[in-house]
Amino acid sequence: MTRVRGVLLDLDGTLVDSPSVILAAFHDACAPYGAVPLPDGVRGLIGRPLDAILPRLLPRADDAVREEAKALFRESFARRSREAASSLVFPGIPELLTDLAAEGLRIAVVTSKITRSAHELLESTGLDRHPDLVVGHDRSPRGKPAPDPALLAARSLGLLPEECVVVGDSPDDVSMAVGAGMAAIGVDWGVSDADTLFSAGADHVATTVNELAGHLHGPVTQSARKVTQ
Repeated sequence: MTRVRGVLLDLDGTLVDSPSVILAAFHDACAPYGAVPLPDGVRGLIGRPLDAILPRLLPRADDAVREEAKALFRESFARRSREAASSLVFPGIPELLTDLAAEGLRIAVVTSKITRSAHELLESTGLDRHPDLVVGHDRSPRGKPAPDPALLAARSLGLLPEECVVVGDSPDDVSMAVGAGMAAIGVDWGVSDADTLFSAGADHVATTVNELAGHLHGPVTQSARKVTQ
């Protein structure tokens, strides 16, 4: 077995309790175009790129309107997350990141946010000093659930895919890990439950931050997988 050398962490719903802020920002972005209330199931879309979500929320809008809505979403999310920053970080996450860094593990945040927005959220919540790298949706040809962002993170950290583990709260995070040939640990405190994460291919699902830490301190355990590039 290969020991973990790199931890690739999702952001929304994994490190920070931002889904409620995201939903409010979706409302702010869609309200000027009469697309409220939001459709059922929108929470399940959290974790995907905005370009994949907005056509679901504004199905009759043209590209120009969707670009305007995207800008409204980002402004609203940045403002709301700054206002709620002190309460967004899941308990135990800062300590976990500090411990992982102290043990010499490389840490990357791999998110469907654009990189600039991810940095803004990490800064506002005080988590910006921990990651060695932030990979946003705009940094790879394909975003989650494609393996590209995870493979880019591994290369940038100087690690092999089999030395990395992906941690996330959505099936897209798990699918990205599977495609990249990496171990996948789901967390059930975000947008998906354990059954959904296991069905997507998660090797483990953590129910607490302490349980997550335990998985990260041992060898990478995963089934043999083919990397899909």
